[in-house]
Amino acid sequence: MRSTAIIMGLALLSPLCAPLAASAQSTPADVRDLVGARGSSGEAELIRRGYVNTGGQTGDDRVWTNWWNAQRGVCLSVVTMNGRYNSIITAPAPDCRGRPTTLPGPIGGPVPDGRPTTLPGPTAGPVNDVRTETIRFARGATSAVRQGTITGYQSVTYLVDLRAGQMLDVDMRTSNRSSYFNITAPRADTALFVGSSSSGNGYRGRTTVSGTYRIDVYIMRNAARRGESARYTLTVAAPPR
Repeated sequence: MRSTAIIMGLALLSPLCAPLAASAQSTPADVRDLVGARGSSGEAELIRRGYVNTGGQTGDDRVWTNWWNAQRGVCLSVVTMNGRYNSIITAPAPDCRGRPTTLPGPIGGPVPDGRPTTLPGPTAGPVNDVRTETIRFARGATSAVRQGTITGYQSVTYLVDLRAGQMLDVDMRTSNRSSYFNITAPRADTALFVGSSSSGNGYRGRTTVSGTYRIDVYIMRNAARRGESARYTLTVAAPPR
């Protein structure tokens, strides 16, 4: 009799569990109207509604960005294709543990310090551990070498001051094929080079503006989630004009 009651109870719960599973990665009601919006206007709206851009990655034909709403404890995964928001779904809180590296939208620029070190609310957990180092070439030198190890969601940001018209060469040798680097120009809100969508971990190009360039070394999210590590050697060369 008891087993019969249990079976009947499970049968009653089954129709309820299916919608819950289906909604685990659904589009939240407060952002449903942004699907199809242009990327720039969508970013502005997400910020206005309390979301913060915590980073993402670029593929062949789309860009994934993660947005964290601290007040609601909600992480969003936004896919942009052809300049528009193709989809917006909820994502696991750890996907939003990368701290914002730039302010989204046209204002751009680095996010100020004073960021949280843990995710608020019941999900908790550490925010992406980012270390920043300024590269200064030794007297008479035009290149510098940096070595390090990152694990999981850790990343390292290297800052180097350059003048417009300089040739910039960046090469990275890494033990993990899921480890890459991005380069962002001064006052830019998008990277001029995204390692994960390029062929190899090498960049060569001439700078167009003067100021501080940012080189971000990181592990792709799927490998970071597994706690993988990467030992790397980064060579940065910038001979004078």
